[in-house]
Amino acid sequence: MPNIPTLKTERLTLFGPLLSDLAAYRAFYDVSDVTVGGYRGNRNDAEVEGILNRDIAHWRTKGFGMWLLRLTGTEKVLGGAGLSHLDGWPSHELTWWLMPTARGKGFATEASRRVIDWAYDALNYDVVETHMRDENTPARRLAQRLGGKIARREVFPDGVTRDVFALPKGACT
Repeated sequence: MPNIPTLKTERLTLFGPLLSDLAAYRAFYDVSDVTVGGYRGNRNDAEVEGILNRDIAHWRTKGFGMWLLRLTGTEKVLGGAGLSHLDGWPSHELTWWLMPTARGKGFATEASRRVIDWAYDALNYDVVETHMRDENTPARRLAQRLGGKIARREVFPDGVTRDVFALPKGACT
């Protein structure tokens, strides 16, 4: 099992995913109305288990990955945030997902800020990036709140052209 650091924010604890978190992943994909990591809601059990296994393996093979989020002192998973670098893709990216009931409360911003700072401090990144589809307005707003600026536009291996945002350390507007 990879050694995944636990991160804290003012309100949140970010912890590494375990096989025992399958119910939290299942709950998200049962209600999700967004695409996360190329997956949309309503995934079957094998697909959801595959996503969890991929997230765990990412830490082992690349030394970074997704954390799950919960309010400090509670057990309920609110979502996830972390860094992903899919094989064949041009760069890593900050990514996140939230249960619908956790949206609009600043959790994605708070967790993302912590992940960004960790990437700069622990991984010595020169730049933290996130990329998204043109129609993903909520993600664009979050990238802008995080101080992100469009660094380039790129065609990704899935054939979709995306803006790539560079995200500064410690910045949030």
